[in-house]
Amino acid sequence: MRLTDLNSAQDIGANCLLAEIGPFNFLIDCGMHPKKLGSAALPRLNNLPPLDYVILTHCHLDHVGALPVVLRKQPHVEVICSPGSALIAKRILRNSVSVMLKQREETNIKDFPLFTYSELDPIEKALRPIPLLSTRTLTGPGGAEIDITLFPAGHVAGAVGCLLEYKHRKIFFTGDVLFRNQETVPAAQFPSGSVDTLVMETTHGATPPLEDVTRESETERLLETINTTIAHGGSVLIPAFAFGRMHEIFTLLDNARRSKKLVKAPIYGSGLGIDLVDYFDQISRKAGFLNFRRQVMNDLEVKPLRQKFVEPGNDLPEKGIYVLSSGMLVENTPAWRVAANLLDHPRNAVCFVGYCDPDTPGGHLLASKRGDAFIFRGLDHVAHIKAQIERFHFSGHAPRNELMDFARQCEPRAIVLTHGDPPAREWFEEELAMELPSTKVTNPQPGQGYQV
Repeated sequence: MRLTDLNSAQDIGANCLLAEIGPFNFLIDCGMHPKKLGSAALPRLNNLPPLDYVILTHCHLDHVGALPVVLRKQPHVEVICSPGSALIAKRILRNSVSVMLKQREETNIKDFPLFTYSELDPIEKALRPIPLLSTRTLTGPGGAEIDITLFPAGHVAGAVGCLLEYKHRKIFFTGDVLFRNQETVPAAQFPSGSVDTLVMETTHGATPPLEDVTRESETERLLETINTTIAHGGSVLIPAFAFGRMHEIFTLLDNARRSKKLVKAPIYGSGLGIDLVDYFDQISRKAGFLNFRRQVMNDLEVKPLRQKFVEPGNDLPEKGIYVLSSGMLVENTPAWRVAANLLDHPRNAVCFVGYCDPDTPGGHLLASKRGDAFIFRGLDHVAHIKAQIERFHFSGHAPRNELMDFARQCEPRAIVLTHGDPPAREWFEEELAMELPSTKVTNPQPGQGYQV
């Protein structure tokens, strides 16, 4: 196999791998870089060979965001994915168009949007969902055949790892993976046998696992913070990623209320995550490997967020639990706007339940201390932080020790490292050299092809 990383840099960005296996040309994902704007956010798509298939591991934008651009160039390519991803891909991409149009107005980027609403119609025709844990044979040039099996990867709704078998050689792509159960997404169910080549994510390579920290212990700590804050007459803001994390939090709150571990308080929701509720309900019913129902929203009596906000700095008159987009408190989102009302008041709390890039407003807030100034650009407001700020560890990625366990189990002849910043990849390089000295480990440079 010849493998080329088409991301623009060695980081978590525009995830896109070109895998040339015998006569087959595959793209494994085709994402958009979350930190770049315009055409700079795209993978290196200019010199693609004729593709036989695109394999989509899941629908986060850093994995699916450039799919319409690929299909514009090669409109007859089929996109292999899980049934869950097939149900939600077009909706995620539609939201991306809306965001790009808004960014064009704000930043005057001439090449935004990178694709249009009308270009999303062919997406549904191109998607070829295949059942999970069921091997299918794909046909390629000259009648060549290759077997493919998709395995549940945890992480988020519809996420899969992918096993390709060609002429008795097994190649496994982990995609983004979590080996532990979430409230809504069951743990990954990856193959147990050996493979020849393992292409593995490295997200948490530079992050030592937190001892004695589990999803269960973090859930208890989150509920304790919510209950204490509400009891003291405050409000709780939970900034949450719209695709999946928001639905996990709603399910967590519903389970806690049923078991009488959550105080009675109004719950508010807003953002793309609310729009995705029916999609997640549909995935649960039709595709499986997801535990979410619309009934959760009814049982919690989730209220829409008022469109007319009070002045920044003034506490919210409607006390309650606010589960809002976005997870990183990005400017001009519902969570960012509500934070402008909560931070100045000590009885309130802001609870982050996912990763925050240090360069985002959420990252800046987590790095701040009580009493620090926090600027809300565009609102003409500087908050002086008095609210409680907490981070809870609900990551959708496997810790590095569990990825190492999986790598040892696979007994691969070759490992390729992807989806990680340089320090994360370097940690895996060093550990794998000690643990699996006979395995060839490749940390690919962007745009360079490797025989593995």
